[in-house]
Amino acid sequence: MIKKTMAALLAAALISMGALTGSAMAAPRSSGSDGGNGVDARIAESVESYLLDAPENYVRVYNVKSKPYSAKGDGAADDTAAIQKALNDARDAGGGIVHLPKGTYKTSENLYVYSNTKVLGYQAKVVKVDVPERYAVFEIAPNQSKVVIEGLSIENQKPGGNIGVDFAQNVKNVWILNNTFQGNSTQQAVNINATGVKHIQVSGNHFEEVAYGVLTNLLAMDVMDVRVVDNQFINIHGDAVELNHPGEAYVAGDNFVIAGNYISVPEGYGTSDGAGLGIGIAGATHVSIVGNVIENARYEAIHIEDEAKHISIVGNIINGVQNVPAVGLNSGVYIIDGDYITISDNSIFNAQDYGIHLEYAANNQATNVVINGNTISKSKKGGIRVAGYDGDADIIVSGNIVKDNQGNGIHVGGDVRHLKITDNIVRNNTGYGLFLENSGLGWYLSGNTLYGNASGDIGFGPGYKVPVPLRNNGALFNAAVQVEEGSPAGSYTPWTDAFSLGSGAEGTLYASATLGTTRSTKIYKISWNGSELTATQIAHDIEGGLEVDTPRMNGSKLQLQAYSLSSGTVTFDVQFEGMIMLK
Repeated sequence: MIKKTMAALLAAALISMGALTGSAMAAPRSSGSDGGNGVDARIAESVESYLLDAPENYVRVYNVKSKPYSAKGDGAADDTAAIQKALNDARDAGGGIVHLPKGTYKTSENLYVYSNTKVLGYQAKVVKVDVPERYAVFEIAPNQSKVVIEGLSIENQKPGGNIGVDFAQNVKNVWILNNTFQGNSTQQAVNINATGVKHIQVSGNHFEEVAYGVLTNLLAMDVMDVRVVDNQFINIHGDAVELNHPGEAYVAGDNFVIAGNYISVPEGYGTSDGAGLGIGIAGATHVSIVGNVIENARYEAIHIEDEAKHISIVGNIINGVQNVPAVGLNSGVYIIDGDYITISDNSIFNAQDYGIHLEYAANNQATNVVINGNTISKSKKGGIRVAGYDGDADIIVSGNIVKDNQGNGIHVGGDVRHLKITDNIVRNNTGYGLFLENSGLGWYLSGNTLYGNASGDIGFGPGYKVPVPLRNNGALFNAAVQVEEGSPAGSYTPWTDAFSLGSGAEGTLYASATLGTTRSTKIYKISWNGSELTATQIAHDIEGGLEVDTPRMNGSKLQLQAYSLSSGTVTFDVQFEGMIMLK
């Protein structure tokens, strides 16, 4: 059973993004003080209750090794009939606990589970042998409710098309808790592929070397409220979690929570070009992906497509995206078609291509996207790529730290309209800090700190024709000064580029230099018309033998230097507020 602390954390995370406001689950009122926010308090109580309160009050216990069932549990005898009789007796009595004591239970038919039944194991393994027709270890029968499967090791040895726990139509209120799924690379461990399924929780399970951990598939077109929380997915061959609901928006697959899981889908365990995802989403609506750790995804860590809508990707750690298949899409978060998506507060490292990648194709692009507060480092193609094909994209890239990546820090491609890139720190990337393939309409670029990028702060592609306004800019950089020992005279740092003022600029410049305990700060009113810079000093503060010199231009680049009476490394902090015609 999932711990209360995890439930509370998940509730808080979901409240912060408003993820549960559309849940079909009733939210009881909180009797305590809610600080004026009763809705949030009720949501928190509802989430915690749902996570903790799987049915417990069963009147009867059916031990499958006891008479009249007499299962052997020795791994040799076929125990199918014994276990199914216990399940049938629980059904006929209105429910109960079907208990599998320690042992290995060989089965050859689907085991059908009915309402108000908990299948509970203690060091118990259920192994489905290879039979030609029967595909599942357990199947929750049609129209059943309040089912728990807990504490089992589940293995299906059928070579293809096999399933661990399968859901028939109109099943609801099911808990899959603290089980181990293992052993067959073609196995779909938990499979939902029927209509009318709702209110499902998969928690505390261990999935290892299976093809798919949790799969909701095409026929589950109206599945609702599925929570995949606090599981381990290790060495998965296909996808760890896949929500496969392409089709008409808002119809297929609604209200999912994927939270607190550990996921690895590494190279060497699967070969399919269409799989290898940590979390794959096609067409689902209202999905919260919160607090997962995804390591070594061979294809992509998180994948979004097919008009998926209202997706929150928050607080995840992605470390390692590999290159199988090598199709240029091996990114931490990859979106080809989705709307109303928040990507926030994630840490993304070591992606083969981009940390975050919004791509487009004919009639497909990501729109209404917020990329905020992420840390992206050591990706091999670039930090963030934002690309669109036509129409209003409505994308915000703000407050991210993008550093130490190969390629460009932030790369804008295609025709992206209504784009804000603000307040990012982008440094020490091997390409440009910001690269603009084309000009765009409705762009707002402001407050970004771009420095230490090998190719330069801002680069332009051949389609960049119309100047884009840049509001506010900043840079932080170092320059050495060498003063001859014993000399009363000081020396200058070399002139050093701060940032581009484009083809024209007007505004206020803050220039500060620091060396040890000495410092100099000046504020200038500056005007640049593309050929001449006018800099009028309006404020000055100094301490010790260091002085910032009046800025100058080198082509379109603003340059600074300082004069010092002592040797060392001078740190410059340069900030501009105003408007730059970026070209």
